[in-house]
Amino acid sequence: MDIRTWIEALPPAQIAALIFGLRSFDLTVATLRMLLVVQGRRGAAWVFGFVQATSFAIGAATILANLQNPINILAYAAGFATGNVIGITIQSRFIPGYSLMRIISSRRGSLVTEGLRESGHGVTEVAAEGLQGTVSLIYCYVRRGAVRRTAKRIRTIDPEAFLTVLNVRQLRGGWLT
Repeated sequence: MDIRTWIEALPPAQIAALIFGLRSFDLTVATLRMLLVVQGRRGAAWVFGFVQATSFAIGAATILANLQNPINILAYAAGFATGNVIGITIQSRFIPGYSLMRIISSRRGSLVTEGLRESGHGVTEVAAEGLQGTVSLIYCYVRRGAVRRTAKRIRTIDPEAFLTVLNVRQLRGGWLT
C-alpha cells in the first residue's frame, strides 16, 4: 500500500490531525533551521533543511489531495502557527547560546549590576548620557534559556530600566575564561 492510498483510507478527522501534525513539525524544524543558519551551523542547518523539506512535501501533498474538506485547510493553518510557537519555545529554552542584554538604568544601575553579578553573570557598566542626564549602560551576557528569568530579576531591581536583548553568534574571553 502506498502512502496516498493509506492517507485516503483514513477518516476525515485523522487526515486533519495528520495535516496539522505535519505542518506543525515542518514549521518547528523550519524555525530551528533558520536559527541554526543565523548561528552559522552549516551541518546542522543542512540536516534540518532536509527534514523540513521532506515534511513539507508530504504535508503539502496531503492538503492538496484533500482540499474538499475545509477543516483540512484550518488544520494546515493552525499547524503553521503552532509550529512557529513550538520552534521559538524550543530555541529559547534548549538550543545553547548566549544573548546580550543591554540595560539602561537612570537611577539604579549599580544595584542592577550588583544583582546580576550575584547571579553569576558577567557584567560591564558604563556611564552614558541620556535625555535627562547621566545613566548607566549595562552589558550582560546571559544564556539564552535564562533571558526571561534575568529580565524579571532586572525589573524587580529597577522597574523603569530599559532593556534590549540581542542574539550573540560567538562569545570569547571575558568572564568565561
